[in-house]
Amino acid sequence: MLLKEFLKIETFFPPCHPGEIETVTAVAELSDDISPVFPYLNAVLKGTIYDQTHQTLNFKLGGRGITLHPRKVIVTRLENQEEAEKVLERLRDLINRTYERRGEIEPSYKSRTKLTVITIYKLLPKTNCRECGEPTCMAFATKLVNESVKIEQCRPLFREEHQKNREQLLQMLDEAGYAVPNS
Repeated sequence: MLLKEFLKIETFFPPCHPGEIETVTAVAELSDDISPVFPYLNAVLKGTIYDQTHQTLNFKLGGRGITLHPRKVIVTRLENQEEAEKVLERLRDLINRTYERRGEIEPSYKSRTKLTVITIYKLLPKTNCRECGEPTCMAFATKLVNESVKIEQCRPLFREEHQKNREQLLQMLDEAGYAVPNS
């Protein structure tokens, strides 16, 4: 067992972002250094961002943002303290199960980059048509990065003339661990 327990769990409301639902962030101090499992989690989880230099692993799990540090875990987009404790326990199980199976897993030291608003915006139709419910394509891209909207809401992107950009954007989203429609 790599991670035995959480020494301390704190929850707080992060700074307000207008238009977003108010959620809780949890920070947990760990009893053990979990960095040895990072390359194995990086190999088995989709959409991870592994930073070997700073020893962090970022990913999404069940719509929550997760950042693992050697002796600390940060989980965002939680409803309350109770949910924080449940998610942290599931994370502890995932960390320990993955570590126990490390002999069966080829570790990955590959580092993916986080999607940015501008990267997504460049592949959108840039018509500001408002069909998605947002005032501009830039606003849509911002909400897409934060997973507040789904790519399917951009109807013009799914038209024939945007096929190349659509395919590229869907692949990028899929590789980064975002929900994408089936082809």
